[in-house]
Amino acid sequence: MEFSDRTPKDMSPNPISEALSRSGSKPFLDLMNSNPTQCEFDYPQTLLEPLGLPHSLVYEPLSFGSEAAREALAGYLASKGQKVKAQNLLLTASTSEAYSYLFKLLGNPGDSFLIPSPGYPLLEHLLRLEGLKAIPYPLKVAANWPLELEKVERAITSRCKGLIVVNPNNPTGCFLSPNDQSAIIKLCEKHGLAYISDEVFSDFAYPPFSLSDCTNSQGLSFRLGGLSKSLGLPQLKLSWVAMEGPEEVLKESRERLELIADTYLSVNTPVQIALKELLQFAPDFQKEVLSRVSSNRLILERNLKEVKEVKVWPAQGGWYALVEITKQEVLEEALIIELLEKHQVFVQPGAFYDFPSGCFLVLSLLGPANLFVEGVSRLKKALSGL
Repeated sequence: MEFSDRTPKDMSPNPISEALSRSGSKPFLDLMNSNPTQCEFDYPQTLLEPLGLPHSLVYEPLSFGSEAAREALAGYLASKGQKVKAQNLLLTASTSEAYSYLFKLLGNPGDSFLIPSPGYPLLEHLLRLEGLKAIPYPLKVAANWPLELEKVERAITSRCKGLIVVNPNNPTGCFLSPNDQSAIIKLCEKHGLAYISDEVFSDFAYPPFSLSDCTNSQGLSFRLGGLSKSLGLPQLKLSWVAMEGPEEVLKESRERLELIADTYLSVNTPVQIALKELLQFAPDFQKEVLSRVSSNRLILERNLKEVKEVKVWPAQGGWYALVEITKQEVLEEALIIELLEKHQVFVQPGAFYDFPSGCFLVLSLLGPANLFVEGVSRLKKALSGL
């Protein structure tokens, strides 16, 4: 049987996956656990009660989602400084699905989209599943990971349909500077590219950082978010796309997206009905996450501060930390496997996020303090012995 090229031809596991499989029943500390529902956050017992309201038994197939849910979401976004009309909000079951809708809207098979590098590998996979190509554009390995704008423009081809930014980036945790953001929006306008801003982690900016306004007044732009991060409730399966741009372009985009969304009708009714009440939980949850992340980052920095040839990169937001091993002869993949098999602690390699060179470790800052302290202690011991 011959399968399509949308999935890899070689499906065999990589050496790190094989090492995880070998670990089997051996206990290890997972410093990459980024599932908030497994990290001992304080979810109120009454949080899910609105999901059981009687009206949830009535199905209303609305392509963009219910008007009440979109009005509630518009109010929430306004409280964050993002002014968007409910009619320009599209509800989806996940950010991945939101991307798939936008790729269907904007691209034909063989077209391409620009994606940040380093960055989360999901984007390349989603593009491939749509028969599209990913063209990485580089973030400079320097403080705050700025854009290399000349390289971005050189990467644009006649078949590019859009440019994706992630604010803050996963895993660097840095926002585009206002100057970089302004420049890249002008670049999109110049080349007729859609501007897609993934803002799933934007609620978790470390003060005084924040997401600057990314309105693209001359072209079409899309901003993505979801309950998976904003409320720490990935199982409720609700995300959104906020559209911005000139009204004549928005009108056609809405019409075409309505056709695409109507083909799937994926967002479930109970979560839409409950959305207004669920969003009331957002400030408490986000405050708790920021407290946890800040505390764990401080623990990490203090422990690794005196370890030679190890650098904890500063960040401006998000759930992750980036550790660089500057010792030249250290091989990233071998180190990850050694950490797992010899020290029983798991982190992810920078290669997973398309770092161009060097040895980088990526770890989650969401874990409970006691587990995180023990994990970092094992990490420190291992790195001190390099």
